Amino acid sequence: MRFPTPTEWLKLVEEFRGSELQQKEFTAKHNVSLETFRYWLYKKAKHVQIESKPETKFLPVTVVASAAPKARQQKPSEVVVELPSGAVVRFAIGTDTEYLAELVAALG
Repeated sequence: MRFPTPTEWLKLVEEFRGSELQQKEFTAKHNVSLETFRYWLYKKAKHVQIESKPETKFLPVTVVASAAPKARQQKPSEVVVELPSGAVVRFAIGTDTEYLAELVAALG
């Protein structure tokens, strides 16, 4: 069994992706550990996902004044976000917008 360097592992992962071999066949052909190969395969996949993550942006929002006098007199204390799934998330006014963007993106 051979023990590739990190650079060699990355090259092996790329070679595997271009092949039509199963993981077990590929690792046997290259005389490397299947478990270690899987580690590098998924590590590389996770790294690619992080690099290709699109930038999260907020859309502009238009606030419409409420017709109810009582509603106009109260100061808002939270921001309410309703997600496409129907879940409602409430945030205190002043919560970090980058945090909000990441959380809303993660909850989808």
